[in-house]
Amino acid sequence: MPVLTAIDVLRVQRFVFSTNRVRDMVTGSFLVHWSTSREGALNSSKSHVPMNILLAGGGNAIVEFDSLDQARSFTAHYTHRLHEHAPGLEVLVVHRPFGKGHLAQTLQQIQIDLAREKTERLPSAPLLGLSVTASCVETGLPATGFDSSEPTTPLSQGILKRRQKKVEANKHWETFLKASEPFAFPLELDDLGRTVGDTSLIGVVHIDGNGVGDKIKKWLTDKAENGADDETVRHEYREWSQAIDDLGKKAFQAVVDRLRKALQEEKGWRIMGKPDYLSFDLKFSDGQWMLPLRPILLGGDDLTFVCDGRIALDLTETAMNVFDNSHVPHLGKIDACAGVAIVKVHAPFSRAYDLAADLCASAKRLIKEKKECGCALDWHVGLPRPGESVENIRARQYRANGRDVTCRPYRLGSGREDRETWRWLSGTLLDDPKIGLRGQLWSRRRNKVKAFPELVREGPESVQAALDAWKVADPTLQLPKPIAQNGFFGTKRTPLLDALELLNVHLVLDGPEERQG
Repeated sequence: MPVLTAIDVLRVQRFVFSTNRVRDMVTGSFLVHWSTSREGALNSSKSHVPMNILLAGGGNAIVEFDSLDQARSFTAHYTHRLHEHAPGLEVLVVHRPFGKGHLAQTLQQIQIDLAREKTERLPSAPLLGLSVTASCVETGLPATGFDSSEPTTPLSQGILKRRQKKVEANKHWETFLKASEPFAFPLELDDLGRTVGDTSLIGVVHIDGNGVGDKIKKWLTDKAENGADDETVRHEYREWSQAIDDLGKKAFQAVVDRLRKALQEEKGWRIMGKPDYLSFDLKFSDGQWMLPLRPILLGGDDLTFVCDGRIALDLTETAMNVFDNSHVPHLGKIDACAGVAIVKVHAPFSRAYDLAADLCASAKRLIKEKKECGCALDWHVGLPRPGESVENIRARQYRANGRDVTCRPYRLGSGREDRETWRWLSGTLLDDPKIGLRGQLWSRRRNKVKAFPELVREGPESVQAALDAWKVADPTLQLPKPIAQNGFFGTKRTPLLDALELLNVHLVLDGPEERQG
């Protein structure tokens, strides 16, 4: 009897971000990809067991075998390979036999089996070491050896195995670059483009699809209720799973292309954008120009990358635009939400990632509460107190006199005229040529712009009184609609503080066409 085997990689973020070194995060991410890829740990030539892969990628896999014995034999070889090449990576494997014509129902049931096994499993508690006095400087685990590049630094077995995959991991990401160009993704945060003399910020960006699991459940239910034959289920399953995988790759490729078009060669290479004073030079290292971008995780609709803080929101919008125009066979459009944590360059990376993930969840709640489709994003500048939630941050920093002095999170929006959206905030409130806060009128009146934070905390009456007084001297001075009167949407929420926080942080990248214009 044929058997379905489901594989789920557990605690992916904990595994990848167990270190604060980017090079080790990159190889950790590659090992997660390798664990559920056809060319990696699922390679049938290594286990000598015939199998049919329905889904592979993003830390999940669904594999079909002819019998339960074959499934168990594969699992033995598979887990041994993980233990040998990716120590510390935990996976859950379940098997479920099925009869002819019941593939759709079995695909439904095996997800239930996985969920149940996750709650019932006994966490592993390995004996880490006896009589070991040296600890790994990266993870704090017992050290087992030294890396040839750092002969005096004790490292754990997991970090040593990761560094053996460094070259392979770098080649995995080079597919997004053109071989003829002298650019590379950096392996050090200091090479992301930080400018000497300025506050060095990085942006940790986490993007995740909306309701993908619900769409898959609906598709499976339709197939089960309509009695679809097994071959149809296999074919369509592969189609949409491959399309979701391609969607994540397409989104990141769009990010790389957006960055590449903003490059201008002078004495070296420079990232160009508006406002010009936020443009910056690339770093040169090991014979290559380092792009201010480093991919960390990419699996299906889940994308995480780190970049220079000045371009984080622009690149996030670029990636989300791909999701906003997507179409996956049998599932339809896949929307996404994003969280962007803009923090100092040497802040603890795991905490920055946790903040980005929480901000992404905040954006998802907005979409769910409004009961509408679409993309949304949320961001925060600075690292909050340990353990502080996004809701607590907003209550402590962005609430005054019973009013919200932030409108975050924002829907992505359809354009600059779509009010109370990210594209309106960036394209109109910040960068409208005439009435934007970085436009012609307000850029010459920075003292008045700097007065807004105190005014919005006092309330819409104070903002309106200040605007009326300023217009006596200059009647052309105004804010864009619909906040032209008092800076607020109604009387309870204002986007002014959101825009002011991004005044000297958000760089809108230029392409060759914009520079020519």
